Amino acid sequence: MDEIILYVTTHEAFIGDLRAAARRIDAGDYTPNTPRVGFPSIEHLWAYMTPERWSLLRFLQEHGPTGVAALGDATGRDAGLVEEDLGKLEEIGLVEPQPDGSVLVPWSRITVEASLAIAA
Repeated sequence: MDEIILYVTTHEAFIGDLRAAARRIDAGDYTPNTPRVGFPSIEHLWAYMTPERWSLLRFLQEHGPTGVAALGDATGRDAGLVEEDLGKLEEIGLVEPQPDGSVLVPWSRITVEASLAIAA
């Protein structure tokens, strides 16, 4: 996997994107799109993507698959809090647990898009 986009969108725009994707598929176009995760406002995005969660993503991208305890040690955080943050990141597809108990970031790039007009 290459890139995932976190973006700010309205409910109406999100539904419109889903309908456009459905029409494209109904027409026989199965070309995969870049995965996108929508948030209703910039405030929601930043509340979800805390600095601690960004730090975990950065560490995992730099060091590869790492276990929860090792992530806690490396970031100076309690392993329970790290595990909670990893669960939130897994919910939206930013990390993937591995059979050996480690976690990895399957993306080479995580992009954030927010228009001032939407975020205001």
